[in-house]
Amino acid sequence: MSRAMPSAVMAEKAVVSCMIQNPRGFVGRAAAEGLDEAAFWHLGPLRSAVIDFYKADPEMEGEIDMVALVQGMALDGTLDRSGGPAAVYEAYTYAINPAGWSKWSQQLREAKARRIAITGAVTLDGANDSEEAIETAKGTLAALTAAISGKLRAVTARDAANAFIDSYQNDHAAGDIPGASTGIAELDAHSGGMRAGEFWVIGGKPSRGKSVLMLQIASEFIANSKTVAVFSLEMMANEIIGRLISTMVHVDYGTITQPRSANTGDLAKIKRGVANLIGSNLWVDCSPGQTLDTIETEAERIRDVNGSISLVVVDYLQLIRGSRARGESREEEIAKVSGGLKQLAKRLQCPVISATQLNDSGQTRESRAIEQDADALLMIVEDGIKICKLRNGQRDSTMKLTLDGQYQRFNHQ
Repeated sequence: MSRAMPSAVMAEKAVVSCMIQNPRGFVGRAAAEGLDEAAFWHLGPLRSAVIDFYKADPEMEGEIDMVALVQGMALDGTLDRSGGPAAVYEAYTYAINPAGWSKWSQQLREAKARRIAITGAVTLDGANDSEEAIETAKGTLAALTAAISGKLRAVTARDAANAFIDSYQNDHAAGDIPGASTGIAELDAHSGGMRAGEFWVIGGKPSRGKSVLMLQIASEFIANSKTVAVFSLEMMANEIIGRLISTMVHVDYGTITQPRSANTGDLAKIKRGVANLIGSNLWVDCSPGQTLDTIETEAERIRDVNGSISLVVVDYLQLIRGSRARGESREEEIAKVSGGLKQLAKRLQCPVISATQLNDSGQTRESRAIEQDADALLMIVEDGIKICKLRNGQRDSTMKLTLDGQYQRFNHQ
């Protein structure tokens, strides 16, 4: 008895739509996530046509020219197999917002896995002997595992070693520090800068400057034309922009919070700061009720739109809502958030920095997992900023830096 093969036609349309609208961001990502031809049951020919079109001009900016794409498909005979021009244009306009990419990708892999399982079962039923049945079962299991997980994630020792020496030589040639500068010379000297995949945490009691330090570091990335995403669950966008302007152009923060006190010189500085930020690649998300999932999805979208992302700032850790299951403690919920931010840094291949409040004993509030997950843990203490943990650098020292609220930055004493 025959049965219809599982498919996810809406997910196919959405994924192809993203690939057409932003080929530089999504063609490579689709390949990296294992969305090969077999993952598309309905739109395989259209997917292949889009990839071929992009490969012919991988430096193209913006979306694919739909007229040229349809004409090319008509010439090579794939247009009719894709449902004609109307079906192609429907797919093109299907995904207005790429935020659902991860969900669509998973749906395609799941449908592909189910098709593999059905085909494997039919083949197994027709096996001539037990040996053939065992080999069929092994092959089906391997194919299922690959379909669900996406591409092969493990690398050979040769590939890993070659990647290491390439990275090492690049770091050696980079100059003083291998990572991205924090803008604080003493911190760079201790840490070597912020490296891709690192999770940094700033600890401190309330109103000690945690947000100031994170935005001061972000301002250095912005000044160096890097893509920065700031997620704030505490401040509004106007406050974030105002603090950044204060630290970047050295204008009294009081003239930003009290506009009528600003003189002509202050206004000129503020306008210069606004112009600098308008020309930057800064993204700010101050949406209420943010969760780990929404932060991850939006950070990935920003990465895909820009082609890369250099820094993610999350202010602050304990305000993020995690996926708290029934019976789980608050400590377990915070541990999931902390671990999730560390994994986000690895997935985006950029540093992620967040803040945490301290309890009366000077330890991270609500979960010790924060200290375990962090690659760098900086504590704002009475006499400066203490380096409590530094996976790739010196630790257990205190930098003599004090909060200058007037200019929203930490300076040497």
